[in-house]
Amino acid sequence: MAATQTRELLVVGAGMGTAYLLQELARLPHDWSITVIGEEARPCYNRVLLSSLLAGELAAADLDMLPADCAARFHSGVRATALDTRARQVHCDDGVARHYDALVIATGARVALPPIDTLRAADNIHVVRTLADVDALRTLSSQRGARAVVLGGGLLGLEAAHGLNSLGFSTAVLHRNPTLMNRQLDREGGQYLQRILEGRGLGIRTGVTPAALDYSRDGRLRGLRLEDGGRIDCDLLVLATGIVPNKDLAAQPALRSERGILVDEQLRTSVQDVYALGECCQYGEHTFGLVAPVREQAAVLARALCGVRSGGFSPSDWPVQLKISGVDIFRAGRLDPGDEHIVFRAPAQGVYRRLAIADNRLVGTLLVGDGAGSSWYAQLIREGSPIDALRQGLMFGRDVATASAAAGSAGDAHTRTSAEIIERDTA
Repeated sequence: MAATQTRELLVVGAGMGTAYLLQELARLPHDWSITVIGEEARPCYNRVLLSSLLAGELAAADLDMLPADCAARFHSGVRATALDTRARQVHCDDGVARHYDALVIATGARVALPPIDTLRAADNIHVVRTLADVDALRTLSSQRGARAVVLGGGLLGLEAAHGLNSLGFSTAVLHRNPTLMNRQLDREGGQYLQRILEGRGLGIRTGVTPAALDYSRDGRLRGLRLEDGGRIDCDLLVLATGIVPNKDLAAQPALRSERGILVDEQLRTSVQDVYALGECCQYGEHTFGLVAPVREQAAVLARALCGVRSGGFSPSDWPVQLKISGVDIFRAGRLDPGDEHIVFRAPAQGVYRRLAIADNRLVGTLLVGDGAGSSWYAQLIREGSPIDALRQGLMFGRDVATASAAAGSAGDAHTRTSAEIIERDTA
């Protein structure tokens, strides 16, 4: 009997999206022979944990996402330089043109450089995007007390600041928006997080914008001048000012791209048998920088590659669950000012909880410093279940809410909140 002929699946990029895709393909029957090429020396590690690695809380091996016996063939330290869709080949900087029957572009993203005219390369300006970046910063750990500035108070910036602080740097965070993590937090939640982080030794300034960088005669950065006329001296600058999709491989008319490589609900690009996945792709107006949508994309793409029918990928309001310097943060749903808001504040404990309710249903939640009940809240929001029987203890999670509902009283909730503050905010 003749052996079944395999098809060549080529994946360009060896990041988290590729790891999730390989995990999903391992669960499905298929005839693909899988080859992965990636620029970094180490493939398929968890970038989310880079700050923990920088802080010395994890070892590099703890970031691995695939088993040692993964079926794919990896070519690490190899960069794709050009795509020939007519010949179905990817040309690489090792001189090899690799054939594909199906191609997945999973080239991720890079740090977006801030619009500062005087920004130029210097040996004390860094980003935290790869294992190599972390290694470079860890070699500076002997400079305890040196002044580090992190530009950007979003998720990546605060994680980098936590890592630098753990290494002994005197670390300050500069954020252009008045609210830290303004994509995830409301104003008050950002203030709670800022107080907690400042209590752990970070210096934080919000609502400030760098106007220019100053360098010494030997080309090293020595400080930042701010638009408000202020100045900050620093020995190290880390840029964490957002990300830009890596779409360079799509630089040909047939492969359509805007901010990222355009895909449909099956992750197909405008060229037959070419797909894009993760941070490099764009669906509608959306690009993707969080784990949840990339995992969903990987599951959809794996089924498409294996001929399994599925509903396809569709952007949604994915819950965001994070831990910044040990501080739990969770957000799900919407927090529209026109909805009813129930707010719990415990400043001494660094806990802030906000629930949004509309039409007798939970529509949004934000938790800072205490993630209790997060999965249950996400379920209530997703299902749109009426919460009238649960309202009295809703703020404190499933157990208190259901106990209060069963007892027909707020006894448990009153016990929990005797020394706390709850108020209802209505716009």
